Amino acid sequence: MSDIEALLQFNRKPVSQEMITYLARSTESIIQVRETHSMIDVAIPAPKLELFIKKLVKYSNVQTPTLMATTVFLTKLRSIIPANVYGIETTRHRIFLGCLILSAKTLNDSSPLNKHWAQYTDGLLHLKEVNTIERELLEYFDWNLTLSTNDLIQSLAPFLKPIKDQIIRSRQQELLLFNAPTPSQLKSYMNSPQSRSSSYNSIPSLSSSNTISTINSSRSRSSLNYSANIQTIPEGESDVVSQRKTSLSNLDPNKYANTSVSEKRKSSRPIILKTGLDKPMVAGQTKIKRSNWTNFF
Repeated sequence: MSDIEALLQFNRKPVSQEMITYLARSTESIIQVRETHSMIDVAIPAPKLELFIKKLVKYSNVQTPTLMATTVFLTKLRSIIPANVYGIETTRHRIFLGCLILSAKTLNDSSPLNKHWAQYTDGLLHLKEVNTIERELLEYFDWNLTLSTNDLIQSLAPFLKPIKDQIIRSRQQELLLFNAPTPSQLKSYMNSPQSRSSSYNSIPSLSSSNTISTINSSRSRSSLNYSANIQTIPEGESDVVSQRKTSLSNLDPNKYANTSVSEKRKSSRPIILKTGLDKPMVAGQTKIKRSNWTNFF
């Protein structure tokens, strides 16, 4: 399919110097030419083949499809004419003119007549010679002037290859642009749980300084969260005191409601100490002596 597209694009191009040079080289490869010293050749020297083709294109205003279809007839004629045949100086000019006339009459409903083609040669060929050339070529081709698409693709392969490569590259670029995600698709993918979990599960490179700083910041945040969840204890209180406070808060107040005052005082008096005073002390009689407090231990 790309060959046909390349051929269609090539047919829309204008005639270029590269095409004219290619046609001249193709015509020169068909038959060899020997120099002659006849009076006709001396009186009217034949122009260069490339210049001759350029004048025909200018006078006839022939377009690219008709001009380049001539290569199919030149290719067929190359396989028909024997390699040991030699021509005169104007033989190549005659061959190209005859193939161009056949191409113009085959592909166009209206084309220049042979008398016009004789005028386009600038006096190099007369009308009788042009008619003879056309009949001889028809006999060479056995009156079969069919031009198939495959014949055109094969004959114009050097021109079609760059166009085919350009078509393939443009299709690949269009495919990449067609499959490229839109900004909304990228945003939804970044917000999806799958993309977040994959980023969490990825193992960072420890050799990166950015990664190490990220790890340190995450550790500091986790330590702050842990310290916020710890219940603070006032300074000076031990674990035993906190346990006693908890046990006292759980006591039943009704259990000790009927306790007498004497029992309360008795229970509140220190049990590890006893006094050695027998009677109340009078002011002024107090003497400093050895303490009568005895140690329980």
